[in-house]
Amino acid sequence: MELPSVSGNIFSPNPGRERRYRWLCLYFIVALVIILYLFWLPLRDTGLTYSLVSIAVHNTFVLLFFQGVTVLGSEGFFLVFLSVIYWSFNKSLGFWGLLLMPSAIFITSEIPKDIVRLPRPDVRGVTVPTYTFPSGHASGAVSVWGYLAIMIKKRRFWIWSIIIIALVGLSRVMLGYHFPGDVIGGLVTGMIFLALFLRIGIGVIENRTYEKLSFSLLLSLALFVPLGLSFIPAEYAPNLMGYLAGAAAGRLLETKKLNFDPGGDRRQHLFRALIGISVIAALIPGIGMVVPHDINMLTFIQHALSTFWVTFLAPLFFIKVGLARPINKS
Repeated sequence: MELPSVSGNIFSPNPGRERRYRWLCLYFIVALVIILYLFWLPLRDTGLTYSLVSIAVHNTFVLLFFQGVTVLGSEGFFLVFLSVIYWSFNKSLGFWGLLLMPSAIFITSEIPKDIVRLPRPDVRGVTVPTYTFPSGHASGAVSVWGYLAIMIKKRRFWIWSIIIIALVGLSRVMLGYHFPGDVIGGLVTGMIFLALFLRIGIGVIENRTYEKLSFSLLLSLALFVPLGLSFIPAEYAPNLMGYLAGAAAGRLLETKKLNFDPGGDRRQHLFRALIGISVIAALIPGIGMVVPHDINMLTFIQHALSTFWVTFLAPLFFIKVGLARPINKS
């Protein structure tokens, strides 16, 4: 379950530049917190929000642009994007992203929303059953795109990620889902979560702490800890914790039983993506049409099946039909 090492430099191989970037991130978080504290009421002013929403409402191009952009911060997009990475590029990068995504949104947005309980902007045509602060799209975008940028370590990808994070945050206001203050709050919680993930979570991975536990214990923890957390009174807790349980359990089984090779030619990569994404689409929207949404356990199982397919069942299927092979196969 290896990842590129982050125990050393995260942003740059140059020690001096690395220190400057880390301090810059800290200053940025502090500045956002100060802005949020000093301008809390203006940042939740309905007049400002409605003026931004009206721009999108009265301009079809702007509306379509931000509707497309906001998808880049959604859990559905991250599920598909990280799955393709897992199937065809880097299993560790994709897998830990699949763990990071639901954990980040759950901790940085769903739990705080249910504690703070602030209403969303009253925009006609926008109905979302959750509270507004902080923005889950903003915190999720910071966490996932920031994680990928740090791991990939390419200047162009860093620039691309920062642009996406900024546009996703802006889209949430332009489309009427959030006040500007909600987006700033999401950026802050997302950055703090990512820092803790890199400091604690990746440290556990690099130190191979998990290897001290038995397979059965790891599998039990992967299933029952998220299941317990799914009953926390947050709207999307069963969805997010289902993603987490399925991804973790599937990866444990894949490592023990398959150890498939994500390499291959373009044809194999294309068919893996087409087949894999088709099944995800059938599992989530398809089952969602017949499964009651008000039963936590069923929602949990539905979403757990989707990521269990991603990390174990899909690789097993790919090997069986010749679209992949085990790494240890000659």
